Amino acid sequence: MSNVPLTVPLNPPVLDRSRPVVRRPVELATHLGLKVYNRTFPRMEAAVFLAEVVAHLQGRASRDYAAEIDQVTEAIVGELDRLEAFVTGESRQLANAARRSPPAGAPVEVGYTGPARVELTMRTPAMRRYAGLVAAVEDIARALDLAWYGGALTTPARLARENGLFRQCARACGVIERLARGLARRVRDDSEAPGYRDMLVKRTGRGPDAPAPAVKDEGREEMTDEERRSLQATDALAGAWLADEPGPGDGAPGGPDAVADGETVAGAEATEPGETVAGAEATEPGEAVAGAEATGPEPPGDTGETAGGGAPAGEGDATAPPPDGEAPAETAKPRRRVRELCGGDAA
Repeated sequence: MSNVPLTVPLNPPVLDRSRPVVRRPVELATHLGLKVYNRTFPRMEAAVFLAEVVAHLQGRASRDYAAEIDQVTEAIVGELDRLEAFVTGESRQLANAARRSPPAGAPVEVGYTGPARVELTMRTPAMRRYAGLVAAVEDIARALDLAWYGGALTTPARLARENGLFRQCARACGVIERLARGLARRVRDDSEAPGYRDMLVKRTGRGPDAPAPAVKDEGREEMTDEERRSLQATDALAGAWLADEPGPGDGAPGGPDAVADGETVAGAEATEPGETVAGAEATEPGEAVAGAEATGPEPPGDTGETAGGGAPAGEGDATAPPPDGEAPAETAKPRRRVRELCGGDAA
């Protein structure tokens, strides 16, 4: 006969403590990598688990605060996006610097005295992103060590980059911790932690009690009157900017239509200093041209010559032959006439 006491159940209960996890093995050897892991990874993992899992398991309270739970999750994702962009930018800058200034001499092989192989254990999908960031920070730290030993990076520059990376990781960890704890207090006690509302407003654009902004006439397929007016205002602004942009022949400095210093422009350019033009350019001081230039023969006074046949002060003779051996320059004209501006020839 068996000596097993009859009080022991045939199917003993098993503790319900099992959770689905993901593990990622990582070797950490640098001071920065070990510090980021030790000081931020456990805190970040617990905070994300609190916000993304535990907050959903509180029955009716979780249903009442479902929108706010989603809002905090959105803020956490945004904080991870910001940190990921910073880490990626640092990695890219370091790689570009290494390509531009490779270390002189023989390649340096850097070793580490106390590397540690750890398994990053995660209970939420969002933590997979942070695990990847921890591994990326370790890679950047090793690249910094290699550049430092190779002489491509000074000690202050290396320390500044390491401190910047750690501060960004610590900041993201602190923000996500406060968001998760603030959400837990809201769901559990219907109370609000100090600074929690301001953090949500800053990262999502609305407070914990505010619903997501609705769109007017969401079921409408065409633009509303307000949306149409907004489109017209945008097109008008773009058209005004394009109209103000000088073209290649619109009087741009140094271009073929450049005017002399002192000329007055009012809708069109004046040919002489002090001339005022209304709608078209005048050919001589005192002449006003409206619409177009007369097609008749030019009077003798229109050539701009004085009674003695000399050119006015400050003007050269447009008909004078060029010096020997030189080609006539097209820019020797003293001024442009109305027909050149209007694009028409005299009949």
